[in-house]
Amino acid sequence: MKLPTGELFVTFFFLVGITLWGTAYSSYQRHQQVVKNGASAKGLVVGLHRVKRHGYSLAPSIRYQVYDGRELVFHSSEGQNPPVYQIGDEVTLYYNPLQPENVWLADNYLMVYVLAGIGALFLLVSVWEIRESTVIIWKWMDNS
Repeated sequence: MKLPTGELFVTFFFLVGITLWGTAYSSYQRHQQVVKNGASAKGLVVGLHRVKRHGYSLAPSIRYQVYDGRELVFHSSEGQNPPVYQIGDEVTLYYNPLQPENVWLADNYLMVYVLAGIGALFLLVSVWEIRESTVIIWKWMDNS
């Protein structure tokens, strides 16, 4: 029996989709935990920087004060074009008091949406055929 490449392709797409959805869900849950159990602070956008050296997306650099009075600057890795924030904007952020450098911006779920969207595309391509593909792959493995 020949290698079921089409079925392996469908299975690969299904597994990638599930993995991306799981990663998006995990990221969302971590964000919710920091919002629920962490400390909040008001920050001030003090600059915008490019996420990639020659890219167009701009991400904010935000100065904020933590519970012990120290001022820190958070350089976000999630940028957009046009930028969501402008220099001088006040933003709410959340951080873990034990690791105040670990910052989550309020209502910033861009990465969750991106991962879930790409995962949905992979699942859309594969979900209709995954059951049949799995049966064919198991039969192929049993005959090998």
